[in-house]
Amino acid sequence: MKIFRLIKSHSDSALLQNDLNTLSVWCNLNKLPLNIDKCKVMSFTRSRSPIINDYTINNIVLQRVFEICDLGVTFDSTFSFNKHYLNITKKSSTIIGFINRTYKDFTNSDALKILYFSLVRSSLEYNSVVWSPSSVVHTQSLEAIQNYFLRFISYKCNIPRKPHSQYTPLLIKLNMTTLAARRKIIDLKFLYKIVNGFLNCPELLSCLNFNVPHCRTRSANTFYIPLQRTNYALCSPINRLMKITNDVQIDLFSFPSFECFCNFIAYL
Repeated sequence: MKIFRLIKSHSDSALLQNDLNTLSVWCNLNKLPLNIDKCKVMSFTRSRSPIINDYTINNIVLQRVFEICDLGVTFDSTFSFNKHYLNITKKSSTIIGFINRTYKDFTNSDALKILYFSLVRSSLEYNSVVWSPSSVVHTQSLEAIQNYFLRFISYKCNIPRKPHSQYTPLLIKLNMTTLAARRKIIDLKFLYKIVNGFLNCPELLSCLNFNVPHCRTRSANTFYIPLQRTNYALCSPINRLMKITNDVQIDLFSFPSFECFCNFIAYL
């Protein structure tokens, strides 16, 4: 369970503490004791002078943390996801090394691809809608993991590749795409499910700004993206989803089924 509030003043902190008190009373009445040692408090902000208060449950002060792993994603207090990028690149590098050592006699590219897809790539794009990188540095660090595998499979399966050349021909030959391209496809699928009712999340749906022009224009953009003062805000998940849809000029409502939509965007 997560309890949260937008804290703009100390009175907001008092309201959050009241929520915790209500939760504590409910748990005691229903004989569901909380493990206070596992309860944490974390503030998400980019302010230089945030409002920081202590919060308690059963008069025990909760431990304040600055990063936490939730459902496989490491969140930090500024939503930079730097630690998450580090974690998944380390884990993926380790697994590729394991594949290299354990399956060194494999020469079948399809078998090696299955191992990579199931053990490595799945980690590199798990929940990417939340943490998809906006900076070139993080994008390249993730692509470097896949490029490491491409060099390995090129050597093991005798697929010619010039040293220090681009990986695009190898990706085409192996019927693969870059991780950045796959994250874009995942974003489009997620947005399609939201706007077409496959995901019941009214809160996310309310964050989308549909473009309703007052007069006929040449613009075919589905969404209106408000002007953002920072790149951080522009690349937030909702704004990123809307921007990708506008860039590819796709109508999310013109497909009879989710399968048809997936088949269409596979060729973007």
